[in-house]
Amino acid sequence: MVASDKYLNLQTGQLGEKLAAAYLCKKGYKVVERNFRTRFGEIDLIVQKDGCLVFVEVKATQGRGQPEWQITPHKLQQVKKMAQIYLTTQPLRYTDLRIDAVCIILNNNNSVDRIRHYEAMGF
Repeated sequence: MVASDKYLNLQTGQLGEKLAAAYLCKKGYKVVERNFRTRFGEIDLIVQKDGCLVFVEVKATQGRGQPEWQITPHKLQQVKKMAQIYLTTQPLRYTDLRIDAVCIILNNNNSVDRIRHYEAMGF
């Protein structure tokens, strides 16, 4: 991968996370945290709704395949591990936990062609 591809992927990912957060807010979720990072990885979004804390993996593509293809069992396991780390840093306030994915396809103008929210992919 050349540097320009890496930069485009970073831009697409950041835009995808913004769009996913806005989409989830419209569905009644509240953003608790964005880009929670440790040396083990990152959780794109942490949101809550109706007492459920949701760890969200965001995948966005721009004309290169389906973003769902990037949600692998290994990736979900990594999100779960990061969620467990996050929970050790917070007072226990949530009894319901979930891992979701938001998959976005962007057109050439960086507008949304399709957005899909997959609930309860893990925990």
